[in-house]
Amino acid sequence: MPDSSQPAIRLIVSDLDGTLLNTAHQITPFTDAAVRVAIEQGVLFTVATGKTFPSTEDVIQRYGITIPVITNNGTVLNGVDGSMIWERPIPLDIALESIELARREGILPIVYAGPELIVAPLNGSHDAIDRNMAILMAHYEPAARVVDDLAQALTDAYKPHKIIFMNADDLPSVAAFQDTLAETFAGRADVMRSGLISLFEILPRGVSKANALAVLLDYLDIDPAETMAVGDNSNDLEMIRMAGVGVAMGQSPDAVRAQADYVTGTNDEDGVGHAIHTFVLTPSIADRPTRNH
Repeated sequence: MPDSSQPAIRLIVSDLDGTLLNTAHQITPFTDAAVRVAIEQGVLFTVATGKTFPSTEDVIQRYGITIPVITNNGTVLNGVDGSMIWERPIPLDIALESIELARREGILPIVYAGPELIVAPLNGSHDAIDRNMAILMAHYEPAARVVDDLAQALTDAYKPHKIIFMNADDLPSVAAFQDTLAETFAGRADVMRSGLISLFEILPRGVSKANALAVLLDYLDIDPAETMAVGDNSNDLEMIRMAGVGVAMGQSPDAVRAQADYVTGTNDEDGVGHAIHTFVLTPSIADRPTRNH
């Protein structure tokens, strides 16, 4: 049966890569039009990404977003001017320990410190930085700030909001190191994959996009039931579960699809656009399909 108790959606929150953006890193015309119509009808729209604030600026300008955006996988809530409204950094001792372990294994640690990426040469060489940063920059991340000593930089000047561990040349070593860190930091921090197969990340324990979304909803005085959240991966799951309408993309892992209220098309099939048409632009609740459809 359709869920006729669902309140009208006042806020749409969308992940970027794999969700709002297709595999060519573009917003399809159908999805673009759906977002614009929703905004014209008075619905608020923002994004929640694992990436830094600079990766959101084109979307902010494209849709005239005026409310905060969720960045760094929910460890930061940014104003549209880049100001930091709320943050949950990784404890420094955990950050330093994970970085040291990575360097011993020949894995490149890249620190997300607010809007910046901070990195140091690996074994005295810039080669790993160049190869791996090229991949991140292809996904619209900013060029990294290169420092001589990453641990010292964090101790003196930068807060680590998340850290990714990357080796595009040796994927098995990345997977093995993920297992190592997951065991090492069990109960102290969260280790997860959220996108590219060449990397994984460490986050503060229990912090996700849902934490930043809760702050945003309080800021806007909007109930979670009046929110639609759309995502494609495990880092979106808590946000999807929190929203009144939680939408998983068609290519999402089974665990994400199973816990969403609704499964839409893939990011190459206008999935976000179709979800907006289904739950936001459709005038009658009675016309809405059964959830987890």
